Amino acid sequence: MDRFAVRKALVWLVAAWAALIVSSSSGDARADPASDLEKAHSAYVAHKYDDAEKRLRALLDPQTGTLTDPDAVADARMYLGAVLVAEGKKDVAAEVFEQLLLERPDYQPDPLRVALQGIDALIDARTRLRDRLEAIQAEKVRKAQEERARIEASRQRAAERQALIEKLAAEEVVIERSSRWIALVPFGVGQFQNRQAALGWMFLSSESVFAVGSVVGAAAWLYNVGQEDASIARRNATTANLYEGRARSAFVVGDVFAAAFAFAAIAGIVHAELTFVPEFVETRSRPLPPVSVFPAIGPRGVGIGATF
Repeated sequence: MDRFAVRKALVWLVAAWAALIVSSSSGDARADPASDLEKAHSAYVAHKYDDAEKRLRALLDPQTGTLTDPDAVADARMYLGAVLVAEGKKDVAAEVFEQLLLERPDYQPDPLRVALQGIDALIDARTRLRDRLEAIQAEKVRKAQEERARIEASRQRAAERQALIEKLAAEEVVIERSSRWIALVPFGVGQFQNRQAALGWMFLSSESVFAVGSVVGAAAWLYNVGQEDASIARRNATTANLYEGRARSAFVVGDVFAAAFAFAAIAGIVHAELTFVPEFVETRSRPLPPVSVFPAIGPRGVGIGATF
């Protein structure tokens, strides 16, 4: 390869590198929509309306436009409408202003950046769209109220759920099951099991008195019978007859107390079986366990964890 070919190749390489730099620089410039919007406004201020309209329409183009910020889009529409007013295209400007107001009903232009004629045209468009703008604003208010109500309802449900969880955590349900066999025990045991304390104490006290009376009567009968036998052995008829009478009295008293005890015991058992309660459910309070809160990092991000 001769020197001429090498030099030509180097020239082409430098040219390609320079073109790449220029292309990158122009791409960066185009990639700055705020700068392009400011340039369009400068053209409007300088009365270069054709240039300003061209720049603004490019920025607002739905396919290739680079403006994404809602405030910047609203300003661009305001500038475009003002440019069209300055160019005498009032009908087209009215369409632009109406589109602007329908998207941003509360938009207020900067009087230091837009000519009075443009602001007046915007006011006229707002007047024509008053009913629609009021409807849009009312719809926004309604949606905002619904959103606040939804958030409040969600917060209320979360609070109720938290309160229910705390209540369930602070309560313990205890089930006590009763036994038919225990209900067969005298002395008011069945009544106490059925949680009939008054009847339980009544049967306990009365049956205890009858039982003690029966035991004392039996002991007195045995004692007097023994004394009677001893008197007969000593051939003392008078003393034997005395102890015989006492033994009979003690026997009768013991039998009466025994019968009363049997009647009271049977009555208590029958009552306990008839009023038998299979189980009792009781809710008891218990202290909440201490809560330990710690930061937690998971697949969905950073949050707060808790352990009990």
